[in-house]
Amino acid sequence: MKKFLPIITLSLAIFFTNIGYSKETRDILIDCSGEEKVVGGLKGTKYSNYFQTYRITIAESSKIKKPYIRSIKIEDTDSWWKRPTYKIYSSNSINYKEFKANFDNKNFESIKYQASNYKVGDIQIVKYNERINLRTQRMYAYIELKSPSIGTRIIVLSGKCRGSKELYAKINELTKPDGPNIKDDEVVAAASGTGFFVSRQGHIITNHHVIDGCSVVKPVIGGKEYDSKIIAVDKVNDLAILKSNITPTKVYSVSDEDGQLLEEVIVAGYPLGKKISAAIKATSGTVTALAGLGDNYAEFQTDAALNSGNSGGPIINEFGNVIGVAVSKIQQEGVESFNFGIKSSVLKIFANANGIKFLPPNRREMKKKDLGKLITEGTVYLDCWMTGKQIKKIIASNQKSQKAFYSEFIK
Repeated sequence: MKKFLPIITLSLAIFFTNIGYSKETRDILIDCSGEEKVVGGLKGTKYSNYFQTYRITIAESSKIKKPYIRSIKIEDTDSWWKRPTYKIYSSNSINYKEFKANFDNKNFESIKYQASNYKVGDIQIVKYNERINLRTQRMYAYIELKSPSIGTRIIVLSGKCRGSKELYAKINELTKPDGPNIKDDEVVAAASGTGFFVSRQGHIITNHHVIDGCSVVKPVIGGKEYDSKIIAVDKVNDLAILKSNITPTKVYSVSDEDGQLLEEVIVAGYPLGKKISAAIKATSGTVTALAGLGDNYAEFQTDAALNSGNSGGPIINEFGNVIGVAVSKIQQEGVESFNFGIKSSVLKIFANANGIKFLPPNRREMKKKDLGKLITEGTVYLDCWMTGKQIKKIIASNQKSQKAFYSEFIK
């Protein structure tokens, strides 16, 4: 069989237009191999193996002094029909409509390109799609072609790519920004959390880590922001009390007893922040252990779902009484339902020490409709406003902050 070694050069205009490069370049090879399936033509369906090599060229930008991918070449393949001979440039003066090449997301997770209706000799490529997922190290290609000599064929390639995971890690390392694009003295809403009302005077309970480092903490109700001030914190048990200028329509009562093993609970809060959804979320579960991480008896464990942004939210029982304050979860691959709350007895000691008196606990089971109203009107979204300098300091320190930063600040 006749064999060609065509080259495709993919220049990425989105990153390289008007950027100068130094002479220093680094090449990284990715070798892909796997199964080739050919359907149609004179011989029907057949299977065989294939291989191909991609050369990824990374260059240093002389203007912004940061490495970026400069080009991608497919420089070796074992079948003559698999690659067109087009070269794709970033210049707008050259208009190639048939072939497109691009990264399909900002994280460089995959490389994807496609083409249609071009010819290689007497073979017409009707459709051509290919992608390489750098993170999962997999590639897939679909080629539909026809020719007077071979008929109509569909070729499917699938396989594994050595070196792509390393490239994915390297690209993310090289293109990771030094920090958010924000001035040091600019104050912005940087992170979120949850709190809940415990008095008609507008006192709010939340976690210390929710308000830690905030220049201003603004409760948000119905899309409207309100002022608040921090009046007390307990860093050891991760609790804080805020005083707002809000007169709440619903106020939580706090249980006289801590949660019991297998007691049913509901967790209310704003997981993942209002930029995902401003609606209150409630999840249910049970108390699964009477101590927290490392046998911390100030906390208990629950299998009710918690996510970033839930911190500081109420954990309530069927009476609508707060038995805990949502505080954390174990974030580890393969670990599920390890979520923790601060016990109501610890909350009461902290509140009493700071002159806050809670409403007496309810003694009758609440209807779900009434529980829903309490959760909706008694739970509050908290916006943590920080200076650019504060945000950059936390990010630059690489510390494992519990704060639920908005996505634009954590790349």
